[in-house]
Formats: sequence, C-alpha cells, structure tokens
Amino acid sequence: MTELINRTRRAEPRLEVAMAQMPVLGAIREKFAADAPLSGHRLALCGHVTVETAVQVLTLVALGAEVAWCASSASTTDSDVAELIRDRGVGVHGWRGMSEDDLLRGARDVLATWPEGPTLVLDEGAVLITALHQGPEDAPRPVLATEKTPDGLAALDRLAARTPLRFPIIKSDESFGKEAVDNPHGTAQSLLETILAVSGRLLAGKVFVIAGYGRVGAGLAERARGLGARVIVTEVRPTRALLAALDGYDVVPMAEAAPLGDFFCTVTGAPRVLRGAHLARMRSGAVLANGGHRPWEIDLDELDALTVRRRPSGPGSEWHVLADGRQLQLIGGGSIANLSAGRGNASEVMDVTFASQVLALQLVLPRVAGLVPGLHPLPPECDDFVAAAFARALGITLPAETPDLDAFTAVPVGGAR
Repeated sequence: MTELINRTRRAEPRLEVAMAQMPVLGAIREKFAADAPLSGHRLALCGHVTVETAVQVLTLVALGAEVAWCASSASTTDSDVAELIRDRGVGVHGWRGMSEDDLLRGARDVLATWPEGPTLVLDEGAVLITALHQGPEDAPRPVLATEKTPDGLAALDRLAARTPLRFPIIKSDESFGKEAVDNPHGTAQSLLETILAVSGRLLAGKVFVIAGYGRVGAGLAERARGLGARVIVTEVRPTRALLAALDGYDVVPMAEAAPLGDFFCTVTGAPRVLRGAHLARMRSGAVLANGGHRPWEIDLDELDALTVRRRPSGPGSEWHVLADGRQLQLIGGGSIANLSAGRGNASEVMDVTFASQVLALQLVLPRVAGLVPGLHPLPPECDDFVAAAFARALGITLPAETPDLDAFTAVPVGGAR
C-alpha cells in the first residue's frame, strides 16, 4: 500500500505540469465540459501509458465518458502514472515491463470492462478495433472509433481488404496536429534528443542514416542536418525518395548506407528494415535506434545471432559485441526510442494530437447516424479548433476574421473511404 501511495505522489506533480502545458485539451474542457457531450458513453482507449495520455483520459472523463485504458506498448508504460489514474477511478491495464501477451490480454480486458461492450474507441495501432472485428458478427459494436497512427491505418486497410469494417472509424492520424506538429517537429525532436543524450556522441560531422522519409523522417533529417550531420536517406517509395533527393539528401539503398553510417534511425513502420546483412557491414560504434511504433524495424533476432556478448552503455542502451570485436550500440532495446529510453514528445506536441482525437469523437457523435461503416476523414473543423487554440497558447495574434472557438459546433461529415 505504501508503494502505491508513493507512486501516486511521484506522478501528481508531473500530471499538474503536463496539464498546464497542454492548453488545447484545456480549451476543450473549458468549452465543452459543462455540457458533458460524452455522458453515457463507454470509451475504450489504447495508448501509451504516459502523463500526457493521462491528461487526455481526464479530459474524456470531464466530458462525461466512462473510460477504460490499456497500454499500447510494453516498453513505454509509466507505472506511477498508471497508479495515479487508477486512484482517480479509471481502469488502467498496464505496467512497466509488460510482455506482448500481457498487452493483448490488457486489450481484451478493456473491451470486456462492460458486458455490452464500449460505445466509443480511441485506438493506437488498431489493437482494439482489430479485436472487435475478431468477435462474432452479432457482437455489440461501438458507434464510433478513431485511429491515430500510420501503422494502425495500414492495419485497418489490410483488415478492410479481408472483411467489411463494422463501424465508422475517423482517421485522426491525418490531423493537423499529427501532420504539422507531432511528426515533423515533436517526434523528430524527441528522437534526436534521445539518441544524442543516450549515446553520448557528437553529431556534427557524422553520418546519420534515416530509414524512411515520411513526416517523421523528413523532420528528423532536417534537424540532424541543422546540427551538422551528413544525412543519408533510405526509402523504398519512389515519391518519398524523390522528395528526399530534392530536399538535398543522399538517397541510397540500406545495403550501401550500412558501412557508412555512424547513427541509424528507422522510422518506416515496416518490419526488418535493418537486417543481419546490414548489421554485419556496419562500422564499430554505430548507434541503432528505432523510431517506429512497433519494436520490429531493427531485426533483433538477427542482431542477437551476431552478438557474442552484451554490456551496458549507460541508462537506455547497451553495446552488442560481435564476433570480430565490432560493437553496435542499441538504444531502448529496439523499442520506440524516444519513449523507451527518453521522455517522449513534449507535452505541447501530444496536446494537439490528442485534442484532435477527442474533438473527432464529440463533434462527430451527433451526426454518427449518417456515417456508414468504414474509414472517414477527420472533419476540418477539428483542425481549425486545434490550430486556433494552439496558436493562441503560443502567443500568436490571429487575424480579426479568425472564427472564435465558440463557432466550432457544427461539423459536416464526409463519406467513408
């Protein structure tokens, strides 16, 4: 009992700071909480158990929802935060050091919180939505869901190719917050901060290899170059590879980049981006980091097969010593580096992403009867609200013709796609 009390005490000051640094969710609570637009709804949430997600959960509760929360990653769960939110009456299924089986069990437990199932779903990686499509066809279904990761949307595209989707799903990954703030600025910044802090290496003059030139990869490349790195991009999509070249980066296959790099960071969402054949060609001292949601972009089995012994290299990383004496430094065990070995994105960054999810639910709900099952775009009014609130929090003076936040009440709903 004493340890549980200590956990909540440790987490409370961090929660207070995060709430102060997340003004968009604060604006949502201020504007909508009195009307409790989510009252009567049972909301299942899958997400990293961090102090920032805790602010999102408390916002949902303030809007009237009954919430159950499961961890989305085994390596990013903050047990202190989990205990604090449990102490506030929300069921949290997650603890530091969970196994993959524990994660799946947590997702099932969240969905089983209510005999009649959840009415709303906030998902990450399509974990809950996929599970809801594996049950009987006549099982209770939520009325609305959102998915906030590229990996999750790709999984839902694959799911839709096999079976019809059973309920409307808003693609909140395509929000202003994710595209313009979270990915190219927040995630790129926190990844680079973590890699440099944990490795203890100088970046200037070094070769930084980035696998994937999506929104995160582009932001990461810009920041690494700004600190003096020579940046190489590996990218299999022709359009993104061309864009990287037009932005001034060398674009080569990973097989050619492997012996050149001092730092490697994968941000593709795809498995086995760095394989044994690449690892075997790397120079001693190379730093390996994964920035993707799942711990599969670096082939850890093949890395282990090449490793004759390991030794710690400080908090958050370890050296893998190969048979020929070369050493490779792995950040965060191959899990998402900025969360497993760093503090993650700044609270302001997660604020805009989480706010888009919350708004997608509460503003679309009154019109959900007009939505067919399937994937739907985020209503543009959500982005307008988030951008206006975030700009004002930054002290940016908006033009007089900018609509007041009170104007965002009616949201047109697009067709499924």
